[in-house]
Amino acid sequence: MAQFSLTDADLRTKVLEVVKETKKLVDLIGADIVVSVGRGISKDPEKGIKLAEELAEALGGGVVGASRAVTDAGWLSSDHQVGQTGKTVHPRIYVALGISGAIQHKAGMQDSETIIAVDSNEAAPIFECADYGIVGDLFEVVPHMIEEIKAAKAAK
Repeated sequence: MAQFSLTDADLRTKVLEVVKETKKLVDLIGADIVVSVGRGISKDPEKGIKLAEELAEALGGGVVGASRAVTDAGWLSSDHQVGQTGKTVHPRIYVALGISGAIQHKAGMQDSETIIAVDSNEAAPIFECADYGIVGDLFEVVPHMIEEIKAAKAAK
């Protein structure tokens, strides 16, 4: 077997600098408004997350949270996770989009001042702790919510 050697002259690339990615963590615990997404965004995760971000912004600069199913799927990082294995939150407004409401998730958000749930399953456990519930497809409902919030703000 032949001996192999590699010298600096053989290399065509040179590492000039190593920069670590800085990651902005989400402050779920201190947030006044949290809009969380669940498995209900699975048909189009990117669009579901974008809708959550737009709704959070329309409501007044909220942050986006997630159920464990969303973080396990890799659609959002674990710092977004609300629930028993995530963060416990107590915002003024908590919006659950496509979150069925497993007991582990409810444990992390049930003490929110106002809970608004949107889910296509009318029997979803999330509705048991929600102050307001909308049965419907979040991809159809949320754009209307955003539109109405913006209209109400513009009318002031």
